[in-house]
Amino acid sequence: MATTITVRIKFFSGIDKDLKFENYNPAEGMSLSIPSGKRLKFALKTAGLTHFSSYAYFRSGERISTWTKLKDGDEVSCLRPAGGG
Repeated sequence: MATTITVRIKFFSGIDKDLKFENYNPAEGMSLSIPSGKRLKFALKTAGLTHFSSYAYFRSGERISTWTKLKDGDEVSCLRPAGGG
């Protein structure tokens, strides 16, 4: 079993601007190497996010929570929920 995994997080809805990422490309996202068995919350903290409840997270089109364990090669999209009528 691998001791580290690589995951990709894509920030949308201006979240990257809030975090003041330089040269960030939303199409590519941010690649992170994290210890195996860690949850999304750990990866988000590693990326620099400090508040988690204001956003929605998706992996393979399915909504996930910050408590979801990540696997090697996962790609997670992070965006602000939108509503309207």
